[in-house]
Amino acid sequence: MPLTTGIITNTGTTPASNIVINIDNDNLSFSSNVVYHIYVWNSLVSKALVYSNSLNINANTSQILNFNIAGNTSYQVQFLVTGTVPTDTVITVFGTDSSGNVIPHQKVLQEQLTQIGQLNP
Repeated sequence: MPLTTGIITNTGTTPASNIVINIDNDNLSFSSNVVYHIYVWNSLVSKALVYSNSLNINANTSQILNFNIAGNTSYQVQFLVTGTVPTDTVITVFGTDSSGNVIPHQKVLQEQLTQIGQLNP
């Protein structure tokens, strides 16, 4: 089941310069695989894939990923989690400023992710 943050606007007095993706596999026995795609808009209409990868997350481990998105007006993160128990893998996304502070209105928790039909190319 692919998931997305939806398009997050990155303008105003405190735009994010980075996004942090936290991936936590809470299953004690089985690993999971996470494919992620990060898209940015540098104008109102130009969507570009800037990061894409596939990670194996071992049982009972986490990974914290950090990506530069400075200068872009919007961004979106899409995920596909597979494995024996994919629902045990919890993902959160946070926009952060240049000092690493979380921008409260750019916080997407697991329950706020939206199911989509497929990952975009």
